[in-house]
Amino acid sequence: MVPTMNDLIISSHYSLLGAIPNKLRGLTVKLENETLYWKGYFDGEPTEEEKEILSVACTEVIADFPTIKDVKEEYFNHSRPLKMEMLQFWAFLRWEQDDSY
Repeated sequence: MVPTMNDLIISSHYSLLGAIPNKLRGLTVKLENETLYWKGYFDGEPTEEEKEILSVACTEVIADFPTIKDVKEEYFNHSRPLKMEMLQFWAFLRWEQDDSY
């Protein structure tokens, strides 16, 4: 079964319950050609523990969909005010005041 966008969104959100590090600004996800892309933006350098927490959440999503054959996880120090690039959808997006006005 190929997961629908809604299936992937629900699985991502469920896997992130209790797994959002304080410094996480956003986590964006995309499924393309049986590869799951999982990209986290942090406000500061992510610790190994923070990356591991999100990696476990990513593994939970993969477990929901046997059609996923590969995963590309990335975690960046991407402090404000740098703009974040969305892949297919935001699994998590922190509110940030827009300082441009």
